[in-house]
Amino acid sequence: MKYDEQKYLGYLKYYGKKVDEGFLDAKKAANALIGFDEILRYFIYQESSSFQDIDFEIPVKIKKGSWLVYIPETIQEWLLAAGGLGATAYVTTAAKKLAENDFKEIGFKTVFKNALKSICWVIKLASHLKSTKRESFENLKFQKNNTEVGILNENGELLFVPVEALEHYKKCPDLLFSKVAEIIEEEREMEIGLQEPNGIKAIINNLDKNIFYKSEDENDEIVLPELIHGQRIELEGHTTRGNEKTNTLGFLYADHVLTCKPQKGSIVSYKINLFDNCLIKGIVDRLDKNGNYKEKKPQILFDELVKIKPLDPQQKLF
Repeated sequence: MKYDEQKYLGYLKYYGKKVDEGFLDAKKAANALIGFDEILRYFIYQESSSFQDIDFEIPVKIKKGSWLVYIPETIQEWLLAAGGLGATAYVTTAAKKLAENDFKEIGFKTVFKNALKSICWVIKLASHLKSTKRESFENLKFQKNNTEVGILNENGELLFVPVEALEHYKKCPDLLFSKVAEIIEEEREMEIGLQEPNGIKAIINNLDKNIFYKSEDENDEIVLPELIHGQRIELEGHTTRGNEKTNTLGFLYADHVLTCKPQKGSIVSYKINLFDNCLIKGIVDRLDKNGNYKEKKPQILFDELVKIKPLDPQQKLF
């Protein structure tokens, strides 16, 4: 199936003098693609958890003057085509049938559009507040029949966002934008947006990079020293990824992504818990490659992973 490459629903792009010819280091490009994939899936799953059963792919286009990743306007047709759905254990024949039937009622394009809008609003709000992590808000101002909420920053500036955008911001994982923000620098900015007549876009430049980019622990400090080898723990956090080949998942806890492995069975059994707020129960493992219990970053060998029931929407606003 062929598509008009000039018509696309949403996009991620890097632009500036350092990408004027459309070139970007292969490793950086790959990491940015992974990051965009993680961000997009996270917000799509917030819109509709049913999409967790679909392993969709994102077309990539390199364009002179910018490095562009785009989502085709014909996303529904593209996903339902033979090449649009993956062939991993996560995507069974039953899942494809579900996509062809049940998801038509939801609307592929609507889910993707809402996800892209939420991504842009979260970036705008984080830039406004100079932080990706803030849980409490005071002196909120509402307008348009309480569908928009105004939020003051430390400079007394007011930004109005959709009420649901504030909710997305409050529960968004702190490290979610790190991969796409890592390669931002002088003369290389990032833009993400929804391409339609009433679309929206958000930009991250070098001045705001540190708001979104947080390096994972590359120093010699012990990560979460309170988690002792062999200790039985129960942690509340957010599942950030799943890897069937290594039989592991990522679990965001206290601003650190921990590698977690089921004590028995495959992570496929836990696919409904991916990209969601969860409670994990298991044993802390700090065994290093030398056979000592001194690994700086702990792993979790878990036997239970359950979703955390969200609060009532009105309770979460205040």
